[in-house]
Amino acid sequence: MSAGISVTQGVVLHARPLRENSRILDLLTAESGRLSAVVRGKAGSVQPFVLLDLGWRGRGELPTLSVAEQQRVFPLTGRSLVCGLYLNELILRLYPREAPIPEALPALLGAYARLAAGERADTVLRRAEWALLAPLDSGMEHVDPEELDPDAWYRYDPEAGLEPAPAGRGATIPGAALRALVSGHDVPDNQSRVSRDFMRWLIDTHLAGRPLRTRGLL
Repeated sequence: MSAGISVTQGVVLHARPLRENSRILDLLTAESGRLSAVVRGKAGSVQPFVLLDLGWRGRGELPTLSVAEQQRVFPLTGRSLVCGLYLNELILRLYPREAPIPEALPALLGAYARLAAGERADTVLRRAEWALLAPLDSGMEHVDPEELDPDAWYRYDPEAGLEPAPAGRGATIPGAALRALVSGHDVPDNQSRVSRDFMRWLIDTHLAGRPLRTRGLL
């Protein structure tokens, strides 16, 4: 690769037109985190849900993409496609620009793969949401699953942290479901709804009122 080109793997989170035959791409990359770049010429060949080898020229807020070689395609359709769009938007809303977060791209690619394989969308989303939140100082990243009582209920307070709470009251979650999330496992089927509600609340505390447009499609 010629001098002056940074190369890393990544995916397209979102694209918007710039001018004829050019677009601005919002990217999640392995080494540089979330960034934007201009793609010109064969703009239509760079699509979301594809793992790419990416290279760009220039510095500043909007470099020019010069390399975009496909490595793996994730064929998402129907509800799986909507879930993928939701996860992409989640990263766009939550992640700061140009802040390398090594865990983010593997977590997103793992979710793509599970969705493409036809796994249950709710369980994929809960695991992905937790994995994407954990590196952001969510306040839950240091929870030890071994210290959680699977028969208890918990709530998280941004000021006080995680603490036991009455079952089903407010933004609470069963210990068994929380232990699964912390351990990177699937939430039990009978606790999927309460886990969804808890994760929505946790995400909303970090979004500080910024809406997720794709959430209404899930």
